[in-house]
Amino acid sequence: MSSLSGMAKLRAALWQMEKDAGLADLSRNERDLLYAFHSVAAVTGGGEVSSEQVRTDGVVCDMKHATFHRSLKRLLELGYIEVAPERKTKVYILTGRPMGV
Repeated sequence: MSSLSGMAKLRAALWQMEKDAGLADLSRNERDLLYAFHSVAAVTGGGEVSSEQVRTDGVVCDMKHATFHRSLKRLLELGYIEVAPERKTKVYILTGRPMGV
């Protein structure tokens, strides 16, 4: 099996997992940003996450500024993340929104 065949199988498995988790309706950028939030939260202990921390994650570090903020706005609207209490902007928490909802 070539490495591309292996990657194709991994991609198909990931897509199925995303569908099962209810993430298929998110754009690729929105999913990537959500993954970046979870990745940073896992490293920082799951509390507050700043947009600056997320911007450095490998998945979204090359994302255009406008795309990042459009995707961020959509994740906020859908309830995957929310502005951290007692904060005005740029610091967020994961909501624990169940996937598939």
